[in-house]
Amino acid sequence: MGSDGIATRGNTGKVPGGAARRQNALTPDTLGLMKLCCNTVQVTVLLMAALHLGGCSASQGPTTFEIAPGQYARAFDAARETLRDQYFSIDRVDYESGVISTLPKESAGLATPWDDDQSTLRQEWEDFAADQRRQVRIVFEHAPGATEPSVGRVTVVIERRYRPGVRVPPKSARTLTLTQDPALGQRAMWPTYEVPIEEDRALASRLAGAISRRLNDVATEPPAQPSQAASSPSASVRGEN
Repeated sequence: MGSDGIATRGNTGKVPGGAARRQNALTPDTLGLMKLCCNTVQVTVLLMAALHLGGCSASQGPTTFEIAPGQYARAFDAARETLRDQYFSIDRVDYESGVISTLPKESAGLATPWDDDQSTLRQEWEDFAADQRRQVRIVFEHAPGATEPSVGRVTVVIERRYRPGVRVPPKSARTLTLTQDPALGQRAMWPTYEVPIEEDRALASRLAGAISRRLNDVATEPPAQPSQAASSPSASVRGEN
């Protein structure tokens, strides 16, 4: 009691009840959970920023390559070898029409780090989150009045695969079910179907650049020297006898 008969809390050393409850709420486990939430938010923000910047940072140069006069055969072979180096399976090879196309190539983006078809972090994430694949088509074009193609044009199309009728229960993904739609089956859209969603100009540009560099490397190679056995007169005589 105070001198005036009014009870005071300052002399008892007790903490007010509201403050005590607030202090008890901030336990070490609660502080750790708050710190984890803050770190998660920061990582999410940084990832979204990286995806946004990555989608705009891909260099999209020309998707064509020049072909010097008389070099169509070499350019055709260089294009085919470049696609094989990128692990694309060749589907169509038409030298007379000037067309090379590939089968669709699948990729899981972030889950397949050895695959370099993606040019940005955004593409890595999209290929990881969705079932996507890429198909390449190279067309050799003639200039007006020319007898041989003078330009090669690379086009890469991204397709997305859909699986209609798949139902994932909220409790467990192991018990998913698959329903069949007869209408989709008649249209050859069940159990899966693919839809082209966009062109990948960044990959097309990289492929065109690789083909152009391969052509330049072939053009700068020194001519093969004839072997001594082939150039020796005695060797020619022995071959004729």
